[in-house]
Amino acid sequence: MNISIKKRKVNKESIIHLPTSKSISNRVLMIQALCDSAFNIKKLSTANDTNLLKNALSLSSSIIDVEDAGTAARFMLPYLCTKPGEWILKGSKRMHERPIQHLVDALKSLGANISYLENENQLPVKIIGGSLKGGKISIDSSMSSQFASALLIIAPTLPLGLSLKIEQLNHSKPYIDMTTELMKYFGISIQLEGETYTIKAQKYKSIEITIESDWSAASYFFYAAALIPGSRIQLNNLSVYSWQGDSVCSYLSSLLGAETHLLGDNIAVRYEDITPTNLSIDFKDTPDLVMSFAVWCCAKRVNARFYNIDNLAYKESDRLTSLQIELKKMNCAFYKSDECWLIEPDKEFDFNTNLSFQTYNDHRMAMAFAPLSLLADGIIIEEAQVVSKSFPHFWKEWEKLGCDIHELTT
Repeated sequence: MNISIKKRKVNKESIIHLPTSKSISNRVLMIQALCDSAFNIKKLSTANDTNLLKNALSLSSSIIDVEDAGTAARFMLPYLCTKPGEWILKGSKRMHERPIQHLVDALKSLGANISYLENENQLPVKIIGGSLKGGKISIDSSMSSQFASALLIIAPTLPLGLSLKIEQLNHSKPYIDMTTELMKYFGISIQLEGETYTIKAQKYKSIEITIESDWSAASYFFYAAALIPGSRIQLNNLSVYSWQGDSVCSYLSSLLGAETHLLGDNIAVRYEDITPTNLSIDFKDTPDLVMSFAVWCCAKRVNARFYNIDNLAYKESDRLTSLQIELKKMNCAFYKSDECWLIEPDKEFDFNTNLSFQTYNDHRMAMAFAPLSLLADGIIIEEAQVVSKSFPHFWKEWEKLGCDIHELTT
């Protein structure tokens, strides 16, 4: 589905209904699957990633297809190792290209029986489950923090517990913090010494939980507010006191001219007349904010330095290459220097130019380029349905900002 987005008259007063956090939802689903009795989950995410994980956890088939859901792939792998039986874990073509070796190696060191079915170090894999006892291991998390989270979640259910040293954690630590905080919420005791987490064998407690709104989803509206003079965008059920590392977008967007105001359980974002000339941002802990930040810098012709974003090459798309290609359409150079990635826009660009952006089957690429519709006479987003991965009703909410969205015939 390709769509055309044209601004009607920009609506400066909008109320946006955000999806709930898929990161929290997916962790809670895993914990519920490991709990002796079910508990009530209020406002579970409706994102496709969450639905895929929910279906996978039903174990309705010995062949588990997680499609393009990276979290489901990483979380299901150790989970299936604890379940007696023979399992095949597979996914989409892109999912088969994404890294899995470090997690497989860690599980094998605990006694897991895992074999690659096609290419070495990639999905699909065959798992003969039920042999994990626990013990002491380390995990290389340079490719993904989800490897560590996946092991931590199953740790209390292992007869010997788990002592896990997390090595090469160069990014995304807040996602591991989210994992451990949720485990504690459900009654798990965790000891942390340096980089080593020690979790004894114990039981998760059945406790009702309400999932909070998604800060990653909110970020696109923060950046929209920073583009619209006089704007005020209300984001419902969003808390600055969050388990989500991406809540830092409130601070980061303030550098661009989006001011945050608390409204009880909601947040209002208002335009502030600020346009920096140069920016230097370390995205080590918040990789999902890079794309929209990069697009905003190009839209406002701001030079920027982005640090610690190399791992974006292993996401739903190779986001570094995808950004290079798409930002070039706005006369913006995006390239690697010795220690960071640089954004260098040409001084001027005519936003009345007919712009069409590819999404590379990547939900965050689609949403990151949406704010340009508030500046240009019209833009096209190709394969716009990819937003269903994390924010199924994104385009409906985007229309509230004063845009007309039409599906294009192909």
